[in-house]
Amino acid sequence: MADNVINFSIAVIALAFITILLLATFPGWHEEQNDSGSDVEIKPFPSRPVIVIAMAASTLASMLALVSMMWQHTASVAAATTAQNLGYGTVRSDVGATALALGWVGFALMALTAIALIVMYMSIRSMDQLTDE
Repeated sequence: MADNVINFSIAVIALAFITILLLATFPGWHEEQNDSGSDVEIKPFPSRPVIVIAMAASTLASMLALVSMMWQHTASVAAATTAQNLGYGTVRSDVGATALALGWVGFALMALTAIALIVMYMSIRSMDQLTDE
């Protein structure tokens, strides 16, 4: 079971890195002149294929992080409980709360990234539909 958690964690890191690389390709602010001749700052929309790939990568990474953290949490609590029960009260064990908290924070950040990309995609799609009409 530990091998699956490690494999999932490596996959999450790889997918998060791909998402970061794709987010780095999003266009930034630049200045253009409008009809009156004054400078206006404009930020163009990122391309749809890049958003879709980044959205898929971050969604898959957040799902894998959820499964990985659930397995890790369950395994660590089970190991601590087993050690206490087999020691007949002479052994006291604690679950690494900091490690578990860091893992759950990692999952929460990946889920937040996935949700933000989904909202961005839906917003751009609805704006495209409004401007087409």
